[in-house]
Amino acid sequence: MKEMTTLLRRLSTLSSPLGWIGGIVCALLVGLLWIPEFKMLWITWKGDETLSHGPLIPVIAVVLLWMRRDEIRRATTSAVPGGVCLALSVILYIGSVWADVAFIRLLCLIFMLASIFLFLGGWKTLKAAAGAICLLIFMIPLPMTFQEHLAFPLQLTSSSYAGLLGGLLGVPVVRDGVLMMVVPNPAAKPIYSMMVAQKCSGLTSLTVLLTLAYVIAYFTPLKLGWRALMVMVVFPLTLLTNTLRLTIILLAGNYHSPALAGWIHDHETPVLISLCSMALMGMRHALITWTQREPAQEGGALVTLPSTNTEQSALIGPAG
Repeated sequence: MKEMTTLLRRLSTLSSPLGWIGGIVCALLVGLLWIPEFKMLWITWKGDETLSHGPLIPVIAVVLLWMRRDEIRRATTSAVPGGVCLALSVILYIGSVWADVAFIRLLCLIFMLASIFLFLGGWKTLKAAAGAICLLIFMIPLPMTFQEHLAFPLQLTSSSYAGLLGGLLGVPVVRDGVLMMVVPNPAAKPIYSMMVAQKCSGLTSLTVLLTLAYVIAYFTPLKLGWRALMVMVVFPLTLLTNTLRLTIILLAGNYHSPALAGWIHDHETPVLISLCSMALMGMRHALITWTQREPAQEGGALVTLPSTNTEQSALIGPAG
């Protein structure tokens, strides 16, 4: 066992010849496995609106790694657990290929990539690369079953709130599940009707905003908990913006024409995503301002002492 541990350390230390061999083998392993997956992902990205931002994610991940290159280069020690995790990820990948589960297969490749950083550079290198590696999760298509379970509650909630808000604004809305109709005269046909389908559930905005919030949080100099909050706030923000979007469509269909409502339906999403992006940046600025205020030290008070030249501050501690 001791000899195996020593061999793993030599293979995972780039300063030794065996380390270079280990690095080349890992690079070839990643390349051979990722290239066919990227071909299938490209087809998915072109056909799935929820992942239209997918091609940008690997580019952003490479840029993030390049920005942390100095920390990655300083790696002088390796971690043997990385070799164990690498072997485990390969086994899980083989199992996911055998079971033909694309989502798990891609997750295993990301886990494999993280294991290689741990194996070759140690824990500090993995910490430096973790942000870029985790970003790759957002380029993976979710399983269809999960999408359906997530989209349907969004459809019902968004249509419910949009019908309520439209009614408050004077639109005579009649809602039947995800079907909303504008009915000024109960004895006549609806002048406008709209079915909130899965594409209108807000799932596309959710996936784009989650990725954007993650990148914004990555560049936010706050503790992990605050940055996680920035990502989690995307869920209510998506529901709010989709509700506003559906309400605007109802207003256009009621007060103008179905043609205008259709045009808004087709062109409104980029505007709302831009507004949400500004809201996330505003939240980032507010959190930084609030968390970095100069607090009074525990057990003492910050007292300003007047001086003839400048204002001096002194920390007065508790008596005793």
